[in-house]
Amino acid sequence: MDDEPTHLSMSEVRRALDRLRPADIVRLSALSRNWARGLRGHDADDMLNEAFDRVLSGRRPWPSDVPTPAFFSGVMRSIASQWRREGARELLIEDGEEGATENISGGLSPDLELNDLLSRMRHALAGDPEAREALEHILADSDRDEAQRASGLDATRYETARRRMLRHMFTAFSAGWKS
Repeated sequence: MDDEPTHLSMSEVRRALDRLRPADIVRLSALSRNWARGLRGHDADDMLNEAFDRVLSGRRPWPSDVPTPAFFSGVMRSIASQWRREGARELLIEDGEEGATENISGGLSPDLELNDLLSRMRHALAGDPEAREALEHILADSDRDEAQRASGLDATRYETARRRMLRHMFTAFSAGWKS
């Protein structure tokens, strides 16, 4: 039996963060810029500050065997996913408002473009239910184990379905939009 704690204590977390060098902060900032790319209403500084807040408040436990960059990358990935879901919900709420379907330039609003893209992606996978299920789990940002359990596929079949899904997407979208 393993007597080691599985997560760092709050004092260990504070010590680890106190030991961060300027170069470590630069690396974390680069990760936050990567994860914040494309987010509406949030920037990389918001992302990094939220990650620190979640870790220091204990809302995001730090596994003792995960290095700092990998851990914070995971925390920021989770935050980005949450903010994207919240942003999508806000866009759906705005859809009900008058004039929400067109932007200033007269084109479709980003939420309608996203819905159109998702519809086309699902249509491209209509003939492959396992690949489509893999897409749905990716869109839901569920982890692989959870997706495999939910779909009833073993690891090999799930990975095969993911690869087929990617091939379908490449085929359907590499030449541009198709009707």
